[in-house]
Amino acid sequence: MRVLVTGSEGFLGQHLSQFLSEKGHEVVGYDLALGHDILNAEQLRISLNGCDVCIHLAAVADLYIAEHNPKAAQEINVDGTRLVVEICDELEIRMLYASTCCVYGNNGLEKSDESSVVAPTEHYARTKLEGEKFVSTSNNGHVIMRIATFYGPQMRESLATSIFLRAASAGDPILIHGYGEQTRCFTHVQDICSGIVVVMEKVGFEGIINISDNREISVNRLVEITMQVVGESVEIKYTPEREGQIFRSSIDNSMLRRLGWFPIWNLTDGLRQCVEMTPMAGES
Repeated sequence: MRVLVTGSEGFLGQHLSQFLSEKGHEVVGYDLALGHDILNAEQLRISLNGCDVCIHLAAVADLYIAEHNPKAAQEINVDGTRLVVEICDELEIRMLYASTCCVYGNNGLEKSDESSVVAPTEHYARTKLEGEKFVSTSNNGHVIMRIATFYGPQMRESLATSIFLRAASAGDPILIHGYGEQTRCFTHVQDICSGIVVVMEKVGFEGIINISDNREISVNRLVEITMQVVGESVEIKYTPEREGQIFRSSIDNSMLRRLGWFPIWNLTDGLRQCVEMTPMAGES
């Protein structure tokens, strides 16, 4: 397949582009770093022409940036998504939209599947949910992928997994918001990529699907694993709860498993790979 990936130069975009290429697909990169604008309709149309699929990753994905620059988040995450949907519909191209499991927010459920109530707590998640509406109202067989908290080599420095690894490697205290009992289904970026490709290659599949590990891990446990992987025991400091904090994220991935997907990485091995492949404090 000829696949256009928006946000191709970001953390997930780079890994996904490489994964697609290794699977024999032709990748067309579309990213601001390559001179492409997600809000430029004509540029999008030209780049999408001749493609079979569009995987739409481009977004203001950092929670803090989205909170402090809501205008940019609205323009890129919402207006940009609307434009991508419109042009994909015009050219009859199937689209896979990268939303987030954060849209489930604090919904009070034991586990969230694709039919669960959404209750986003953060501006980022609210913009991604708003983007979902354009995808779901199209009649062209698009897919909404609700993607878990993911990590891996070359991950963004603002991710908790990255922050904790750097702090432990430097012997610095690890700061935890709240009591550390908030949970996430931390998923390795390669498992996210394989999940996306499984969905993409399932011709005719449409609707909403969770792309996530289903192993729920607390932040306190994440810190324990981080120190184990780095081989350092550092001080843990608990700080005030972050505004908009999701207290529990437990994701049901049964639908994705029924399509033939399964995760390869566990958190310990995944974090160890990050240490091996990423320069940490004091390294050149």
